[in-house]
Amino acid sequence: MSRPNGGLITETNRQYYAGAQQFYIDTTGSGKTFTSTFDTDLVFGGSDPATGDFNKNNFKLFTSPDATVWTELTPSSSSETGIVTNATGVASTSVDLTTYNSDIQVGMTVTGLGVDSGTTVLSTINPGTSITGNAYVPFVTGNIGSILSNYSVIMTANITADIQALGANAVVDDPNPAGVGTFTVYDPPTFVQSVSTNAGVTTVVWNKLQSGTANGMLLRFQPAITGTTTLTLSAYNASIVAGMGVSGPYVSSGTIVVSNTNSGGRSVIVLSKVMTQRADSNGAYSFFKQEITLNKNATVVDTEVLTFKNASPFTAANNIVTVNVFLAAGTYLKIQLDETTMWDNNGSYGYTTLHDIIDNFLIAYVGAGKLIPSVKRTDVIFHAKRGLQEFSYDTLQSVKSQEVSIPQSLSIIIPQDFVNYVRLSWIDELGVQHTIFPANTLTSNPYTTPAQDNLGVPTQDNIEENIEGTSVINERWAGTDPARISGALMTNQGDQVADIYRTMWGDGYTTWLGQRYGMNPETSQRNGWFTIDERKGMFTFTNNLKNKIVLIEYISDGNAYEMDTRIPKMAEEALYAHIIHAILSVSTNVQEYVIRRFKQERSAKLRNAKIRLSNIKLDQIMQVMRGKSKWLKF
Repeated sequence: MSRPNGGLITETNRQYYAGAQQFYIDTTGSGKTFTSTFDTDLVFGGSDPATGDFNKNNFKLFTSPDATVWTELTPSSSSETGIVTNATGVASTSVDLTTYNSDIQVGMTVTGLGVDSGTTVLSTINPGTSITGNAYVPFVTGNIGSILSNYSVIMTANITADIQALGANAVVDDPNPAGVGTFTVYDPPTFVQSVSTNAGVTTVVWNKLQSGTANGMLLRFQPAITGTTTLTLSAYNASIVAGMGVSGPYVSSGTIVVSNTNSGGRSVIVLSKVMTQRADSNGAYSFFKQEITLNKNATVVDTEVLTFKNASPFTAANNIVTVNVFLAAGTYLKIQLDETTMWDNNGSYGYTTLHDIIDNFLIAYVGAGKLIPSVKRTDVIFHAKRGLQEFSYDTLQSVKSQEVSIPQSLSIIIPQDFVNYVRLSWIDELGVQHTIFPANTLTSNPYTTPAQDNLGVPTQDNIEENIEGTSVINERWAGTDPARISGALMTNQGDQVADIYRTMWGDGYTTWLGQRYGMNPETSQRNGWFTIDERKGMFTFTNNLKNKIVLIEYISDGNAYEMDTRIPKMAEEALYAHIIHAILSVSTNVQEYVIRRFKQERSAKLRNAKIRLSNIKLDQIMQVMRGKSKWLKF
């Protein structure tokens, strides 16, 4: 199923697998909003990559004319230009541009020769400099000679050819009694269905019933009302040139003149956008160059190119993206999640969030007629977090891992959400893990190292605090060759080496590997050791692990960051049971047997959750057990 169909999955395949959601722009304009339907909330910091807040975003915006080649929406990519005209050489807040650009908006920053830093646009056009013209629409008129029916009439004159010249489905209008030389347009319009001539008499049939028509009534027939990119004016005006803005009836915002041709003394103007309806006869239209009003005086020169940028081309809040720049009709916009956010979203259907757990609990388990009549949301949050913390230790799959490189200091800072370690291992050239063992019985890191005088008494500084010295234990441990502990020496060093296990003879350990009776398995390994320095909050390693890649696997309690912590759905019911028992056990007037019942239910559901999350597969067990049939050699 490529798209959601009413189930719990609300993302499309493209949203889940590619981290992208696409929109089609059907009308030109700015301030358009787009609602994200990702399962992951959008995080917005800023829309300018030059600012630090931009790095807070977990998504980017892209635009495309064809949904194939995409351009990231930034202040630079959405910038507009204009060429200066009519410059006077005098400082002014008004600047004329040769052509109209609807994408230049109030608030944009302006840069260019003669423009001071920090200059912004206050307004975009001055209607006083516009050229006006009236639309021309060809039409013919005729009087009704007689009425055949409410759908057909006979005209007094033969005008069949004239009506047919206007094209099929010509529009029928009648005179407006309140005006002179004007007509009332039927709404919805009446169209000519057929026109014919018989014995010099013209019969007109239209498509719908019209009441109120009378003999002698004047009718006007015009071309069909359809959208068009052509506007014809009643007179030719050479001052209307390409690039001028256009305003008037049925003209969309941002429409520009493409060309102006003299045809029979009339201006035939081609527009950059389709008019929403054919122009009306004598409709007034305005044509204008662009005048920009700035917040600072600018001394510009003719033909100089000015650049206009929107410092904030888009914003986002509550998963709604608002695009502040103009978007052209017929283009596309795409929300693209970053890689880290996509990773967090992958496989998320198998989890629910602590926030949802709390909401669902309050709906399903709290209320009149239920075991818990009322409870504060804060109480539920507390017990839910405590339950999550306990579950994380031995039930939930909450093991995290971190790949690090051991520096020269042989110390690595403990992860921020660390509770306990699972395993530390170094990685060889094949990517294979080698377990690093804790140096529990070998050494430990002192919590404090007070400096002492000759009598062994700790000394203090001027504020009577013990002076801390350098740990001799740590220094000696860091300089120890692990081979001296494991006995893994590769050459015969005789009795000169003070090792726990003296080498025997020949090449020592390697020759007699496994033949030294009484050896300690805890120290007879060559993977190195680590300790936890509680005072500094660090892992420390033996020097044979220097510069090696180490994988730290550890447990977190699930409460380190947000209420959006993911909880496996297979443990969801166990967490509900934990919250119920926790609330009832601290509530008054609750019978002890009720508390015991829900304690048992909590234990049973927790056990079920452990079994489910253990993820034991039969084929894996069979493969492991095959190795148990090997003969043991002593």
